[in-house]
Parts: sequence; structure tokens; C-alpha cells
Amino acid sequence: METFKELLLNLGTSFMKLLRKVLEWFLELDLINKIIVVNGAVAFFAIVLPVGRYYIFESWFYLNNPIAVYLIGIVILMIGTIYIPAKAAFIIRLIVNLWFFLWLMYITFSHTISHAPYELSSGYYFSIAAPLIYIAASSVSYFLNRD
Repeated sequence: METFKELLLNLGTSFMKLLRKVLEWFLELDLINKIIVVNGAVAFFAIVLPVGRYYIFESWFYLNNPIAVYLIGIVILMIGTIYIPAKAAFIIRLIVNLWFFLWLMYITFSHTISHAPYELSSGYYFSIAAPLIYIAASSVSYFLNRD
């Protein structure tokens, strides 16, 4: 039992050290990069929340965003490009987020989210907000930090 307690104590201590390092890393970032990192929460909501819903057989059915899983990669890319030169980071961020946003608009206007008549739900708006916030933050970051 003592070994188990020591194991839990060591795991807790290691976790707290890791959490402290992540917090210190976050606090060292400038404001725009903090916005980019925090926008990962918006992207998370875009992934887990449904984009639409429809009523059939006396119950609501929810639709997932078919391209929201790409936001996982976009979040990783946005955080990873914090450490590369401003111009390259801006170009990469702009292309990837515009590509995602245009595909989202395509599946919306072509009605390919579902063939059933559906109404939009909260996840759809998070899916729009995430790349637009990334584009805006990337643009501001580039124009403030360009050489």
C-alpha cells in the first residue's frame, strides 16, 4: 500500500511540474500568440459539438462536422508555427485556415453535411469562428513582427 501511495505522489508531483512548465511557457508568449493558443479551445468546441440537427421519428438527431477533425491538425500547426519566422508562419497559417474555411463554406452551401433537412447548431458557429480567429491573429502577428 505504501508503494502505491508513493507512486501516486510521484505521479502527482510529475504532473504538477509539467503543468508548471506549460504555464510558464504560456506566460512567456506575447499576447497574439496567447490568443492563438487559447483559440484551441474554440477549435475543440468546433470538434465536439454538433453542426446540425434534425427532427425525425419524434426525436432529435445530431450531425457532426465531417471536416472538424482537421482542426486538430490546425491547432497543432498554429502552435508549432510560433517558433518559425513570421513570414513563413503567416503564409502557412493563412493557407491552411483559408483552405479549411473554404471547405466549410463549400459543404454548407452544397448541403452535403446531410441529405436530411437540418438546422444549424452551435458547433457550426465554432467551426467558423476558429479559422477566422486564427487568420486574424496570424495577420496581426505578422504585421507586428515582420522584419
